Amino acid sequence: MATTKYTMVTVAGCEPSFLNQALKHVGALAEELKASAGATITRYGVLTTGEHAGSMLLMQGYSELNGIDAAFGVYGKSADYQALIGSGKISVTLRNILKVEPLELKNQSPEVPAYGVLTRWGSADAMVERMRGMVHLFEDNGAMFMRYWTIMTGSHAGRRLLAVAYPSMAAIEKTYDALRASEDYNSMVSDIDIDFRNIVRIAG
Repeated sequence: MATTKYTMVTVAGCEPSFLNQALKHVGALAEELKASAGATITRYGVLTTGEHAGSMLLMQGYSELNGIDAAFGVYGKSADYQALIGSGKISVTLRNILKVEPLELKNQSPEVPAYGVLTRWGSADAMVERMRGMVHLFEDNGAMFMRYWTIMTGSHAGRRLLAVAYPSMAAIEKTYDALRASEDYNSMVSDIDIDFRNIVRIAG
C-alpha cells in the first residue's frame, strides 16, 4: 500500500435538510478519488463541535502532491461533485493541504471509526519524538487510527494538526482521562499553543 505523505482537507457548510443526501454524494466522490486520483485513504463526516459545527469534512490522502492535482480533475468530471455544488445548499469554507509527519499508532485500523478528534496547535517544531512516547496512551485506550500533520496552506499554515479516530465517545473519554494523568502529556501541553479541538462524527 502506498505511503500517505500529503492530505487535502475540505470543510463545507451544508443546509441541514440536505445533509444526509450530501453525505451520500461525498461517499460516492470519495470512492471516485480512490479509483481515479490515487487517494490512499479518504474519511468524511460532520463536525459536531466548534465554529464549523454542522459542516461536512472530507479528508483525502495522497502519496505525492500530484494526487491533489488529479483530485481536482475528478471534481470536474464527477456527477456527485456537480450535484453537491449545483445544489446551492453547500458552501466550501476551508480547503487546505497538510504534510504528514511520521507519527501513528502501531496498529492502524482499516475499519471506519465512529468519531474523530481533531486538535490543532502551534509549536516551534513538530516534536515527533516527544509525542511518540505518548502514542500508547491513545492505542491502549481504544484509538483506532492516528494521523499527524503540519499545515502547509491557509491562514493556519505552519501549525500542527492531530487526528485520532475512535470507535465510541467512551473511548475518547477513557483516552483523555489517561492523557490528563500523564506527566509527559501535561508537560507537552504547557509548551504548545492549542487553539482548536473538535469532534467529528465519521460517516465513511
